[in-house]
Amino acid sequence: MVSSVGTTTTDASGNQYKVVLSDDFSSGYKYSNWGSVYHGGVYGNGAFWWNASDVKVTSGEMQVSATRHANNSWSAGGFNSKAAGITIKYGTVEFDARVETAQGTQAAIMMWPKSDVWPRDGEIDILETPKGTGMHTVHWAGANNQDTYSAKLSGIDTNQTHHYKMTWLPNLLTISVDGKVVGTWTNPDIIPDTAMGFGAMSYVAASNQAWLGGAPNSTTPSKVTTHIDNVVMSQWTGAGSSGGTTPSAPTTPTTPTTPPVTKTIGTGGDTLVLKINQDAYNGNAQYTISVDGKQIGTTLTASASHAAGQDDTITVKGDWGAGSHKVTVNFLNDAYGGSAALDRNLHVDGITFNGKALSNGTADLSKNGPVDFGFAKATTPTPTPTPAPSTDPAVVVKTIGSGSDTIVMKVSQDAYNGNCQYIVSVDGKQIGGTLSAGALHSTSKDDIITIKGDWGVGDHKLTVKFINDASGSGGDRNLYIDDLTFNGTTFAKDTATFRINGPNDFRFSEAAEGFAATYIGTAYKDSFAVDHGDGRVVIDRFTSGSDKLVFNDLAKADLHMATTTQGGVSGLLLTFDDTADTVFLAHVSKLATTDMLFV
Repeated sequence: MVSSVGTTTTDASGNQYKVVLSDDFSSGYKYSNWGSVYHGGVYGNGAFWWNASDVKVTSGEMQVSATRHANNSWSAGGFNSKAAGITIKYGTVEFDARVETAQGTQAAIMMWPKSDVWPRDGEIDILETPKGTGMHTVHWAGANNQDTYSAKLSGIDTNQTHHYKMTWLPNLLTISVDGKVVGTWTNPDIIPDTAMGFGAMSYVAASNQAWLGGAPNSTTPSKVTTHIDNVVMSQWTGAGSSGGTTPSAPTTPTTPTTPPVTKTIGTGGDTLVLKINQDAYNGNAQYTISVDGKQIGTTLTASASHAAGQDDTITVKGDWGAGSHKVTVNFLNDAYGGSAALDRNLHVDGITFNGKALSNGTADLSKNGPVDFGFAKATTPTPTPTPAPSTDPAVVVKTIGSGSDTIVMKVSQDAYNGNCQYIVSVDGKQIGGTLSAGALHSTSKDDIITIKGDWGVGDHKLTVKFINDASGSGGDRNLYIDDLTFNGTTFAKDTATFRINGPNDFRFSEAAEGFAATYIGTAYKDSFAVDHGDGRVVIDRFTSGSDKLVFNDLAKADLHMATTTQGGVSGLLLTFDDTADTVFLAHVSKLATTDMLFV
């Protein structure tokens, strides 16, 4: 039995902790704890791709696998609590784990920064298993922002179940196995000091990764699994006699009494607008703003309160010309008093350039240092009589393939040094040639790609493969799938973000009777999200015991179920008190409690 959320404890040194996440996996996969699992895209070493099916809860435990497929490719699973918004800055994590070991694979059970900025914000590998060896590692950024790390080998048999515990304080980090400390770090310069989430991933090695023993071979099983149970994560709430930094006179910071600031710096015809706020502690946060390495204005002082939902509005003027550029916010005066309530931070809540939002225009600066945001100014086309000149790439409307079935795909991009390119396949067969995106994601516009074919009754797979990823100091090229329908019916999974090259699969089915469904299930484990305000939702081919209904902002206590017939098809009708939202499950007569999640 794991500790409940909200439970507080005090260790022998007087350090106090409050449980913020607790999961013994007896109630299936909890989106409220873990959010969405990793899916889509090829990992940086090129040896595997992320597959949501490689993460599951079964037999009362979380299982994260690496899987060999029929074409000899490998996929792997991963998850992290930060996807559900659950992180800690200092505290403890405990769990039980057993890691199956095999040639060319390993597990990583870790703390990963909420910011996703690595190696700047560090990483704590509570357990890695290279060549079947238990290893425990702290990562941080070196002088040139390179990955630097300190690793400890424990020699434990990771094929056996062990109890692991990480204790993370400002001046002390320890990792223990079955109550015995196997790694200790006391240098505050290398101990991460920003919010992190707990998670795990399977990993498949490339042939040139000698530290992992190279790639899988014929001895490697087709599935290698990490088993995790009894996870408890606690936030450190007060310092004791070791490891923490006890403030001499603790005080709770107050929301600044000054109103949000509105300020303009620089001159020119181009305009950046930054929305900025702060967590104040013993004074306000200070920072500078630069464009392309040149500081604009003097040191700025934040006023707006992050907790109160306020924003300072900083307008930056300049003449930056066509091409890629970089705006940098540099936090100057971080301060920390020993707890989350005594911590000065700076937040960038949004940035626009000439009226258009930057797709990656937010950041949480929890320690001193710069954060860069890329933006681009398009070349103004030569004026012609019609239409009026526009800096937006043209939206693409295109039909590929032929046949009576229709997939409509809405696509957009973050352009950088050229447009995104991708290819589309159905059931492994490419349709059309290489496609180029046109619509910019930041404008909320979409390319409309219509895919025609005759695919027949049964389960099918649409694959979109991003092929020309690029990034640099001035920006990042990304591809987005914003919506998918098949013969007018929404895909069960209808969105995706491609930040690196690689494929992403989308499952769809053609029902024999062509029942007019909002969603159609597949032969795989499907999750159907139903939001308050969706109105009437119809789902065909829902499989009780395998598929999940995920209800957002709908109460379980308000649910009613009854068998009925709609359009000549029998099924189960789900209704809710005080709302017009309904769900009709065609050909389903009853549901198990485990088929439904309320979040």
